[in-house]
Amino acid sequence: MATTKVERAGVGFAIGRQGGASVVEVHLHHDTISVLRGAQVSFELLNGTTPQQAKKILDVLSENVIGLVVTTASDGKAEAAAG
Repeated sequence: MATTKVERAGVGFAIGRQGGASVVEVHLHHDTISVLRGAQVSFELLNGTTPQQAKKILDVLSENVIGLVVTTASDGKAEAAAG
């Protein structure tokens, strides 16, 4: 029987670059979401987004988003074997 697991973490945001594209990087305050351990989550911005526009997006996210919620489905048999 499948069950769901909900994990949460507080987040902050920063502007970065990957290749030539600007990105909004998501930084978890604590390493509490198991499926994201070792992963970096970023939002790629449209080509042509100016630094001022990127900063405005960052400000809106920082003022309104307090956390990240990840829901995963797991097979009860796999959970029992692992646990």
